[in-house]
Amino acid sequence: MLIDTNITIAYKCYFCGTYEFFNISVFELPDKRELKLKCRCGKCSAVILKDSPKKYALRVGCIACGREHTYNVSRREMVSKSIEVFNCPITGIQQCFVGNDHEVRKKVDGVEEELDELVDMLGYESYFKNTQVAFDSLNKIHDIAEKGNLYCTCGNRDIELFLFTEKILLKCSICGRSIEIGTGSNEDLKKLLSSNQILLGCEESKA
Repeated sequence: MLIDTNITIAYKCYFCGTYEFFNISVFELPDKRELKLKCRCGKCSAVILKDSPKKYALRVGCIACGREHTYNVSRREMVSKSIEVFNCPITGIQQCFVGNDHEVRKKVDGVEEELDELVDMLGYESYFKNTQVAFDSLNKIHDIAEKGNLYCTCGNRDIELFLFTEKILLKCSICGRSIEIGTGSNEDLKKLLSSNQILLGCEESKA
C-alpha cells in the first residue's frame, strides 16, 4: 500500500482574512524545532513546534476570537487520517485544517461556500461561487500582468478581463484569443498560484 507522507496545513489569517495552504512532508518536521508557516500578507503565521520526535504542537492565531490557540497532533494522526479539523475553543469556528491536500482544500471550499450562503441570508449579493478564491485569483493575475508576463501569442499585451461566477475570462483585444481561469475552488487557485506567466493562444490554454 502506498502511503502519502505529504500533508497540507491550511489556516485562516487573522490579519487579512485569507486561507493559506502549506504542503509539507511529515519527514521534514523532526529536523526542525520550529517551523513557521507565514501568510502571504507577511503579518501572520502559524507555527509548528516539536514536542517530541513524533508529536507536534500547532500554534495558530484565531480570526474568530483574536487569541492564539495551540493544538496537539501526532505524526501518526497526520498521515493516517484524511483530515483533522481544529476549532476555536471559544467560538467553535473551524480555523485550521491538517491532512490530505485534496480533502483539506475540499473542506475549505465547503467552509467558504457556507460563508457565502450566510452572506446571502443576511441580504448581501454574492456574485462568485467562491468569493475568496475569485479575489485571490484576481490579485495573482494582477501581479503577473504587472511583471509583464500576461500577453497573447500575437504580441499584444492589452488583455481584456471578464468576470463570471466560476471563472475569469482573459481575451486579447486584437486577435480575440482567450483563456479561461477557473475560480470555483481552491484547486483552481492552487493551479494559478503555481504560474508565473499567462500566455493566450497556446493550444493547452485556449478557452
